[in-house]
Amino acid sequence: MTEQGYPPREPDYPGPGRSRTSQEPRRSGWQMIDAFDDGPDTDSGLPPWAVPGGIEPLRPARRPHRGPEQGQIDQPEPPAEPGQDGPLRLARRPRRSRAAATRRRKSKRRLVTWGGTAIVILILVGVGFVLFQSPGPKGRYVTTYQKGEFKAVPDACKVVAAAALHQIMGGTPKVTQPQNDASLSQCAFTVDAKPTFRVLQLNVQAYTASLTVPVGDGSATANAKYTIAEQRRLLEHPPKHTPQPPAAITPVSGLGDEAFSAVQVFHTKSLVDLVTVWARYRNVLVTAIFQGQASGGFGPVTVSQLRSGALAAARAALTQVKGEPTV
Repeated sequence: MTEQGYPPREPDYPGPGRSRTSQEPRRSGWQMIDAFDDGPDTDSGLPPWAVPGGIEPLRPARRPHRGPEQGQIDQPEPPAEPGQDGPLRLARRPRRSRAAATRRRKSKRRLVTWGGTAIVILILVGVGFVLFQSPGPKGRYVTTYQKGEFKAVPDACKVVAAAALHQIMGGTPKVTQPQNDASLSQCAFTVDAKPTFRVLQLNVQAYTASLTVPVGDGSATANAKYTIAEQRRLLEHPPKHTPQPPAAITPVSGLGDEAFSAVQVFHTKSLVDLVTVWARYRNVLVTAIFQGQASGGFGPVTVSQLRSGALAAARAALTQVKGEPTV
């Protein structure tokens, strides 16, 4: 029989399961299988996985090393503990140690404590700022009565006593009241009996707040101030094409907050002297207009008499005004 070479080699099985026992060298030539052959053990030709005990037990794979968690100190690997039936096993490391948990609890407690304290402080500061802050600037315009201002005025026909009125007018006057309400009262006193002709017109008005006032804050007092200033300007410089002559203005002291008198002389068919007294007390204006005629069978009357009579009526009216209730 011709030799045709070696039969194919049995594959090696790499890895830890490869048997470390030595095997006998193979025979050369054809292998004759004989059931009664006392040759080597037939098990040697089997693969390692088919032989009992041919593969060593696998060791447990090691877990990859994990770095320390945030806020946790890296601790050394615990020592290995011997297993009951096998190689040494690594002791399982607790995920979070008791010390780390304690530190976390203390940190959370401190965070809650300091956070609550900060919130309380912020609330107290805010309340203090609201309670003790200086009042902000008020709006430019005032739309209501302010403290100390008047809403109502007395009756203009009753502010001057009867005896004083008789003396001022030079006789018993005839009384006419064109208007009388809470904020405005007007009254006219007239004596028309030769040789006396005198007319006294008395107006008492409490001004209200107004947004149309071009100066000031629009309050009632600012409105009264603007009105008396405007009336003085018109008396000094009357509009053109009017019969009113320019007035001679004289300031008056001791009569309300501010006052002045204006004297005008009208030259018509008769000589008429006109004296006007304007007085302001807070938001109330008192106007006393006193005129007398010194011609046509009437008179005599002087400007000083008219001026003193107008001042007396205005002073009596202001005295009654001060007794009225304020806001």
